[in-house]
Amino acid sequence: MEKEKTKGCFVAFVLLSEGQWDKQQFIHDFKEDWGITLTDDNDNGDEDVLVEIFDNMTLAIAIMPGPVPNGEAEHYAQGNYLWKDATETAQQHKAHILVSVTGDQSDLFERAKLFTKATASCLKQPNATAVYTDGMVFQPEFYREIASSLQEDELPLMDWVWFGVYRTQKGTPGIYTYGLRKFGKEEMEVYANADLSDIRDFLLDIVSYILSEDVTLQDGETIGFSEEQKLSITLSEGIAIDGMTLKLEYPKE
Repeated sequence: MEKEKTKGCFVAFVLLSEGQWDKQQFIHDFKEDWGITLTDDNDNGDEDVLVEIFDNMTLAIAIMPGPVPNGEAEHYAQGNYLWKDATETAQQHKAHILVSVTGDQSDLFERAKLFTKATASCLKQPNATAVYTDGMVFQPEFYREIASSLQEDELPLMDWVWFGVYRTQKGTPGIYTYGLRKFGKEEMEVYANADLSDIRDFLLDIVSYILSEDVTLQDGETIGFSEEQKLSITLSEGIAIDGMTLKLEYPKE
């Protein structure tokens, strides 16, 4: 299953205008942002790599001398309707920082939080221009602002899940999620003849409920925001994305 392939996969590519990063600056920024001190015990003294272990989690950061392979960043940047310069910015990057957090024995959400904190602090590098992760290219200011919610012990949902726009073959507008599979959840799609911002807000509320309460929606169930509301949930082949997705009924007026 698609979600099993990507569950726990926390990887980001911080795009750089020049092929250099300041590891000591990152260590300083990480402590300033999150109050976490990094020991940087790399035996080889390599300034291009940082590896840190936290309670069964391994944070690894390394600079890569060239652009993200296969034009992936440029391709996915085209879908960011919130940032008009996303594609141009992605096209101009010359190198990238690879950020990953692994650790199958650790809590999935703790891994996600550490990953987001590290990525956000990497984006303070002077030549960081964007971040490509989970099928989307984000503006540094946007990603860091959303990540700051972790300081209030809130989930940075818009950094974890992208809400894409799509139209069916019949022209019905809708919103799909991209990013839930890394939490072991099915991606979701909602299509309705309604305002796209309203559909996105509806789906954002559902995602918030699923992740904050660690709920798994099932095919054939219903969901609602009141005792009377019963919106159908159907698992079927994805319309906007590959693999199976949950189709949620949109509430009627």
